[in-house]
Amino acid sequence: MDAMRWPCLFASLLLLAACGAKTDLTLPNRTPDPGRDAGVEMDASTEPDASVVEDAGTDASVDAFVPPDAFVPECPDRISVSAREASIPVDIIWVIDNSFSMVDEIELMRNNVNIFWDAIVDANVDSRVVFVTQDGSAPDAPIEFARRYFPVDYRVNSHDPLLALLANFDEYGRHLRPDAITHFVVVTDDDSLGLDWEDFHETMLDLLGHEYSFHSIASERVTPTRENPTGACFTDESSAYRPGREYYALSDETGGLKLSICNRDWTELFNLLTERVAIRIPIPCGYSLPLPPPPGIVYDDEDFTVQYTVPGDDTPQTIPRVADEAACTGSEGWWFFEGSDRINLCESTCDEVDAIDGRVTVDLGCAVEP
Repeated sequence: MDAMRWPCLFASLLLLAACGAKTDLTLPNRTPDPGRDAGVEMDASTEPDASVVEDAGTDASVDAFVPPDAFVPECPDRISVSAREASIPVDIIWVIDNSFSMVDEIELMRNNVNIFWDAIVDANVDSRVVFVTQDGSAPDAPIEFARRYFPVDYRVNSHDPLLALLANFDEYGRHLRPDAITHFVVVTDDDSLGLDWEDFHETMLDLLGHEYSFHSIASERVTPTRENPTGACFTDESSAYRPGREYYALSDETGGLKLSICNRDWTELFNLLTERVAIRIPIPCGYSLPLPPPPGIVYDDEDFTVQYTVPGDDTPQTIPRVADEAACTGSEGWWFFEGSDRINLCESTCDEVDAIDGRVTVDLGCAVEP
């Protein structure tokens, strides 16, 4: 059935922020009421209305009765926003060793990971977070990440974090954005013996299509002794099994952080990590779509309309759409970055609107799901 078009206008605000919507955007999709499209039942004793022409070809569903309490999808109201609203998206992929020797560290991480969540939420970064680890090891996500958190249930053995990232890329890779700053974080007390960092790095660059940073929460190498022949870190409270040489080398190559897993105070670890990843880098004239859409609503970029107004004149000026960023050369317009669910103004249009202190309005022309 073709989607019914519902008139609704709204502007996408930075990083999925609330936009005064009539519908709460954080609600999960509701199951449609089966009675919405049902025909009207008529009692056999009811006399037909003589004014109704028989076989008039009227679709019965058009005039079907809708119960008063039936769910009727609606879009948020239109909101006028300033010309510079978005920031570069950030994708963060964690991989956690599930071996028996990591039991204490996993529990410690779960207890301290709120430091990470709080920093990401407070920074208002357009972020998506993936955890590749066995079910039960991944921490719970805050409500703000209900649609931006993607746990991958996979047992990660002692030597396998790099292999696990490659083996599960098809599952989590579909959630990554092509223009995002990408961070990987490994948590392990061992080293990668099944795959060296060079092979992983080359393969991951091909899969992502861009550079990334790799952060290691693993063991540094200390001087080996008879009691500690591998040279893994140790304290009175904890010890690693083997130095994470491959991970540390990968962090050096990609400019990532190297943090000792033997440090029992993970506050410092997470503070350093979140300082690196929770950085808001503005995108001139970029507008992220509010996600998830309201229940029962779908976005269709063919319906988008972008306009702007200037101070003292409320008459909207429509900005034409162009195919992509390359088509912006020498002309004004806007284009849709589907991979990141973002509307961008062409650079010349952005400069013009910004110079006159214009206000941008985005109409997403929402449609009801069929």
